[in-house]
Amino acid sequence: MSTAIPTSQLHEETIRFADLLAKNARLDNCLPADTDFTPEEMRRLQEQLNALEAIPKDQQSLFFLALSAKHLPALVSAVRSTSRETQNQAFSSYVQLLSLLPDPDKNPYFRKYIVSPEFAPLPTLVASAFVEGIQWLRPSGPGYVCSLIMHMLQWCDTSIGDDKRASIDKAVRLALREKCRELMGSGGWGDLDRYQQVEIQRLEGMLGPVEHMPTPPDQPGYYLQSSKDYLEGKIPGLYECNVCMDDDAPLQCSRCKSVKYCGKECQNKDWKKGHKLRCYEMVF
Repeated sequence: MSTAIPTSQLHEETIRFADLLAKNARLDNCLPADTDFTPEEMRRLQEQLNALEAIPKDQQSLFFLALSAKHLPALVSAVRSTSRETQNQAFSSYVQLLSLLPDPDKNPYFRKYIVSPEFAPLPTLVASAFVEGIQWLRPSGPGYVCSLIMHMLQWCDTSIGDDKRASIDKAVRLALREKCRELMGSGGWGDLDRYQQVEIQRLEGMLGPVEHMPTPPDQPGYYLQSSKDYLEGKIPGLYECNVCMDDDAPLQCSRCKSVKYCGKECQNKDWKKGHKLRCYEMVF
């Protein structure tokens, strides 16, 4: 049975969780070259993630939101600098922590960083690792990483990829689609929960149009760019007031800088309605 954390304590608890998870994942104390996580380090990391299962789902997302706000640059740096060959447990863990972050359309911290130059190497890197095999860390799994890959396809600049159609190189995209089909036809398919099955199917379905949809000659990534434009248009507070949706929204939250308001009245309403639980000062 899940136990909700009192609202008055929730913001502090999420920050405490994010800092402890960063410590357990050694985001503040990078692994030496060719040194992987020890069994004890893996145990501590897994135990902390297991502890979240006692918290209601709607509160769990706030904990990973705090991780995004406070430690996302360090997490991305860890993915980039860790060797898949000699540090596979650490690399797999970092990728899966990324996969547990709230979606970019609900996570302004992730949304800001996923389009940054620092994030650019990750789409092909993560997709390649998924194709070649990842050591799974609960509660993540193949469906969660497929969801992460879809976000990278939808949000990252398509010019990153070698053929400019997507942020993932073409050969890796083709292998990725085959990997999805392999999972869908495997004996372990029934062991995955419905969410993971759907995310794998969605990624496989997205990859087809990337290859075959006609695009303007000078815009090979038009399909995914139009998807990004559509997503951005659906995010409250990105361009208009986060409360009344007024296009004239000159005010911005001074701490997280992720939402806009038409005036103080709407800003105060949003703060009381729940923005105070999602508002963190970004470190980037």
